[in-house]
Amino acid sequence: MKASLIQLFALTELSISVSGCIPRIPSIPATAQVAVPEQWHEQYTQTTQDAAAQWWAQLNDPVLNQLIKEALVNNVDIALAKTRIQEALAQERVSRASLLPSVDASGGTTRQKSLNAFGVTAITRVEQPAFQAAYELDIFGKNRNAFKAGRLNRYASEIAAAATRLSIITTTVKSYITLRALDEKLNLLQKTLDTRQRELKIAQSKANVGYTSQLELNQAQAEYAATLQQIPVIQSSISQQEHALSMLVGSSSRTIERGLSLSALHAPAIPAMLPSDMMKNRPDIVQSSLLLAASDASLASAQAEFLPSVKISATFGRIFSTAPIKEPVNIWSIGGSILAPIFEGGKIQANFDLNVAKRNEAAWNYRKTVLTALKEVEDQLSGSYHLQEQEQALVMERDALANALHHATNRYHAGYSPYLDVLDSQRNLLSVESQLIQSKADYLNSQVGLYQALGGGWKIDQKPQY
Repeated sequence: MKASLIQLFALTELSISVSGCIPRIPSIPATAQVAVPEQWHEQYTQTTQDAAAQWWAQLNDPVLNQLIKEALVNNVDIALAKTRIQEALAQERVSRASLLPSVDASGGTTRQKSLNAFGVTAITRVEQPAFQAAYELDIFGKNRNAFKAGRLNRYASEIAAAATRLSIITTTVKSYITLRALDEKLNLLQKTLDTRQRELKIAQSKANVGYTSQLELNQAQAEYAATLQQIPVIQSSISQQEHALSMLVGSSSRTIERGLSLSALHAPAIPAMLPSDMMKNRPDIVQSSLLLAASDASLASAQAEFLPSVKISATFGRIFSTAPIKEPVNIWSIGGSILAPIFEGGKIQANFDLNVAKRNEAAWNYRKTVLTALKEVEDQLSGSYHLQEQEQALVMERDALANALHHATNRYHAGYSPYLDVLDSQRNLLSVESQLIQSKADYLNSQVGLYQALGGGWKIDQKPQY
């Protein structure tokens, strides 16, 4: 037996030499590597706040909390992400099977009638059950690396599910904020319409007695109609936003319950986080790094295809026969084989080149993911800062226009200015108040987007080791 093993290893060495030149695995392109900055380029208000797993609860809206709870249970994209985890787990089990021996059972029965030399017929029945076992010695790591790639792909699918979950949560929060902003705009228009209607009645009364000209009446009518025509547009946008939220929570279109007003919603506190922290906190970056590691393992497995495969097999069985041997006979065999590739028509080399290209593609995707993440954080930081400045300026403009409207109304009633001055002041004030509502919504959405860009408080109990 010892001599057989020595011969087997000698044949393995001979096969390696016959296999020819084994290609080296090239390094990842230098230009695909990414250097993470030490600090953010945009202004970042540092806090001592840690990333909260349920950060949306900081908005203090129970209706929003319920919507997110429904989305996490019923959203179709989350269900698809969970299904992809099951697929990856099954593929991992398939690759794990190559590391274990295979055992098969076989059995056969033969019955024949024959004539011997003395002219006597005999009926013979032979039964031969047997067990066969085979195992490939993974000397060069082909199967181990294939299994490693499958395991890393499964980890990546789990992280992808976390990224989908984060995306659904932030989309639900932003959609709800947008819905509340539309509600505020509708309420503003309805209040303005009531004011326009009162003014129209006054203008109609004055025109009827000849106190004012037909021009002022027509101006009041036009202003009333201009306000009225904006309401259906906002109502349509509200309906569309409710339809979008219904889809996010996994239900058919319905009326969405309202909670806090837009001004009562609190932006989530942004945690202190450096670019290097974000690299570990964003699920899409972690997923991309896992896919890169999986492509490395697949490449190592493809390289091992150039080397011989060594298999050991064994068979054990028993023969039951009616003649000529009445007693059962045990049979067995043990053997080994070496299969070394010599000429495959370029198939193995092409597979190796394919895996090199896939590994480089994964490296470029990782660089793109990191650069995209850095850009998103910088965009949200810049947006949040400048939206605060815009809101402050809009508040100043609103106060000034409110005073201007007050003076224009007084001057009109005193006969010092035309009615058109009042209308201009009303239009300008309505426009700025609408912009202020939108600015508040944009700021809240920007803070939510910043939380998402930083990783959204995503947590996993046990991060993969690879």
